[in-house]
Amino acid sequence: MAQPNIPSSSPPSTPSLPKASSRLRVEPEDIFLRDVSNRAWLLRGVNLSGSCKFPRYPVPVPSHQGGAPFLQPRTPKQGQHTKHSNSSPVTTVASPTAANASTEDAIDNHNDGDVDTVRHAKSEANGGIQPICETAGDNAHPNKMDKDDDSISFVGRPFELDEADEHLARLRHWGFRMIRWVVTWEAVEHAGPGVYDQEFLDYTVKALLKTKEYGFKVMIDFHQDVWSRFSGGSGAPLWTFYAAGLDPHLFAATGAAAVHNTLPGNESLLRMVWLTNYYKLACATMFTLFYAGKILAPNCTFDNGINIQDYLQSHFLGAIGALVNRIHSCRDETGRNLLEDDVVIGYDSWNEPSNGWIGLDRLDVLPEQHDMRQGDMPTPLQSLMLGEGLTVQNVATFQLELVGPVKTGSRTIQPSVHPDAAALPQDQCPVKAWLLPAVRADIDRKYGFKRDGRFPRAGECLWAQHGVWSIKERKVLQQDYFSRGPLRADVPLTSAEQPPLIQWVPNHWLPFAKRVIELVRDVHPTAILFLEPPVYVPAPDLISESRAAMASNKAANQVLLDNMVYTPHHYDDLVLLTKKYLGWVNIDLLGLSRGRHKSLYGSIIFGKKATESLFGSQIGEIQKECYGRLGKRPVLIGETGLHFDVGLNKSQQAGNIRTEDSNTNTNNSSEKSKKPSIWKSFMFSSSNSSPPPSTNAETVTAVTKGLPVQSKQFEKAFDNILQGLDRTLAHYTLWNYTIENTKQFGDGWNGEDLSLYSSPTAAMTADETFHPLDRGGRAVEQFCRPYPVITVGQPTKILFDRHLGTFRLWTRTDERQKQQEQEYLEQEQGEDTVRSEIYIPQLHFPGGPAGNVVA
Repeated sequence: MAQPNIPSSSPPSTPSLPKASSRLRVEPEDIFLRDVSNRAWLLRGVNLSGSCKFPRYPVPVPSHQGGAPFLQPRTPKQGQHTKHSNSSPVTTVASPTAANASTEDAIDNHNDGDVDTVRHAKSEANGGIQPICETAGDNAHPNKMDKDDDSISFVGRPFELDEADEHLARLRHWGFRMIRWVVTWEAVEHAGPGVYDQEFLDYTVKALLKTKEYGFKVMIDFHQDVWSRFSGGSGAPLWTFYAAGLDPHLFAATGAAAVHNTLPGNESLLRMVWLTNYYKLACATMFTLFYAGKILAPNCTFDNGINIQDYLQSHFLGAIGALVNRIHSCRDETGRNLLEDDVVIGYDSWNEPSNGWIGLDRLDVLPEQHDMRQGDMPTPLQSLMLGEGLTVQNVATFQLELVGPVKTGSRTIQPSVHPDAAALPQDQCPVKAWLLPAVRADIDRKYGFKRDGRFPRAGECLWAQHGVWSIKERKVLQQDYFSRGPLRADVPLTSAEQPPLIQWVPNHWLPFAKRVIELVRDVHPTAILFLEPPVYVPAPDLISESRAAMASNKAANQVLLDNMVYTPHHYDDLVLLTKKYLGWVNIDLLGLSRGRHKSLYGSIIFGKKATESLFGSQIGEIQKECYGRLGKRPVLIGETGLHFDVGLNKSQQAGNIRTEDSNTNTNNSSEKSKKPSIWKSFMFSSSNSSPPPSTNAETVTAVTKGLPVQSKQFEKAFDNILQGLDRTLAHYTLWNYTIENTKQFGDGWNGEDLSLYSSPTAAMTADETFHPLDRGGRAVEQFCRPYPVITVGQPTKILFDRHLGTFRLWTRTDERQKQQEQEYLEQEQGEDTVRSEIYIPQLHFPGGPAGNVVA
């Protein structure tokens, strides 16, 4: 495929920027990240990418594709596909060096290469240094894996190496300097416990080295959604369900998960229904076991008495460690690390963690906190009954409307009549979500699971065997089981000796987050922790805890506070869930979760000004909450964005389009005269009384540039998000950039369509006057915005109006910062100043900045 015109060298900037050390750090009471010269960094970027949630080989398996490529048969079939031809393990990687490149070296000279060897054109200029990235060697498993486990591969996620230049150049051209790099547990350890995909680890190192050539900073995101793609999301490998005794082949029949891949051909995917899987049997069981198995499933033990909680956590940490160590081992011939700090600045604690059923005080009603309701919504007890293959009546059904979820009725679910049940052999009946004895025995031999005698029997609900409910009587035996664990029979129910209520956040989520960063920093001591809280859960009050611990000489969670960026997610939820924006009404779900509103209906916001300012106000509230509980520090919104099919009718939305475009992908251009976006440095001196710098531009719309036009609803809603982020000076990474996004299937995952890029399907026309690298971009005129990337001192306010064509920036430098900058200058030979760096998009300012640019 022909490529857009990618510049062969970095765009000139006058004067040139100093090559400062590229390590970033978090300082106390500072909302920005700082480099060695004490300049303030405002991180803005993207998640790369949505397609990392599913494998690349033998064929891409997006969520709309069903059958064997999604859920491999237990016995591999003859002629089954294997990985691409470059699947042999790699022991030495020759990769693009950029060994001496600073973060300010934007776009360098490149040559293409193959998957196994990509050489940098400037290696001689860099002293001929080539990085040697050694693998950990062949990680053979004592039990031979069947080929269905080996047949998938995430190599090529997020991009094929020979396509990297196009996409990385485009992202840099759009002004992004930060990448939230999506990696799933399955990508590393899909073949079985302790079996790491060496080829994927090697590939990831090569891909990260490519990002170095473009000056990106990277946060590694260990990603999950509703536990695994086999329960409707992404993340954990298939074998984790087998370890718990669950059978993903029958999740659809038993209602254990709503999975796009397993929907009958005539059934449409309900909008955002995947979120409801957090409350259903498969996902809820796995998170409950992962975080609190020792309390809530004490009999789920393997040989040597290892509880399933420790078993799952240790394997996940092992997968994380495999990637961290591979990145650490990537060094040049002098032993200098090529990725740590220069590229990979830190690690996310875990994407959108869930408490499963931990904390529920009743199991026979829909819990109030299960407020995302769409389609079938069984109570926890009904989910347990369905998992046993029992027919369940009166399962509530809901539909998402503009006012939120609305109950539409109820229905009876009968697992035994599901199409998946008819395909089962007689020896694998009845239909249950739990592995039957013969099947579990085969799987245990295959994966090397050695369960001890206490482990719950195969073919029967493990929760029933722990006394949660009675299969025979179909009723709950202990309503508050998941909020306190099994009660003691030898003392009264009201006795203080009964188990206390489980505190999930301080006693289960935070300790695991602590284990993650301790593991990382054992290898990469200067790594930043990007602490990501559970969705809509307030920041933990570690400041008060730390003070109390210091006063009582107890160990505090100081490791979680040191060099940490708070990284919550935040979306305009009503628009995200309904794909509609009315302009005069919205819902303050953040306020509802914080108790400001007593009900969903009480959280409705009316009025144009109120709805336009809502998102920015919520970001400000999240920041203040962080400052009070975690101390003043950078707040990076790890995910935010909007469906690009907002405002379209249902037949036009991703996942509902029934016809493919017949045109081939012609994402290319022969134009070579246009310049890339301008990365411009400006001298700034401290002057709080001076007028702010102002830059004028022509008014840019998608129409004036020949770019794809979004709906008016999308345009207004996306402006609200981006202006709110500007107004609060928030760091952020937009969700997302997916190379394989198409009009028909969107991002290829559960009907979502949030990618800033979509593969063009038509040749470039004469009325397209935009830069070739903008081709394929969506809403570029909105998200491609000027901002201070690196500032001497710190920015205090930015204002950009794309309609008026103006950009204004306020900065401040205090005496301490001036002193630190002077110390840096004294160490640097031949440099007369430290400069700020401001991104000025060519799309909005084709002639460069104009007007007063010195404050």
